[in-house]
Amino acid sequence: MRVWLIGAGNIGSVALRQLQKNTTLDIFVSDPSDQPEAVRAGLIERVDLVENVTPVNVNEIARRVRPDLILLSPGIGEQGFGAIEGSKALSDALNYEIIIASAYPCLILSLSNQS
Repeated sequence: MRVWLIGAGNIGSVALRQLQKNTTLDIFVSDPSDQPEAVRAGLIERVDLVENVTPVNVNEIARRVRPDLILLSPGIGEQGFGAIEGSKALSDALNYEIIIASAYPCLILSLSNQS
């Protein structure tokens, strides 16, 4: 099974630790930064794709990645929104738009399980 993890910051790193326990998974990681938390923590050597994924380009990228499942990391501060008023709502809306636009199965990772 090929899993595309979009976002390798704090929440994406927690998910990546769990995904890596299953050695049969093929994990493809993308992030807008080439040095996200998962790289700095040594979970991965490098990000497979350094690019900002949007509702406009998600399917074009997915055709190249060929995932069976897409996992979206909802890292608000990691998306460059920081403390902007309404940043959580904007981040949530963008993630939901990606899910709606995607021709591939998508799940948003939960903030409630962040460690």
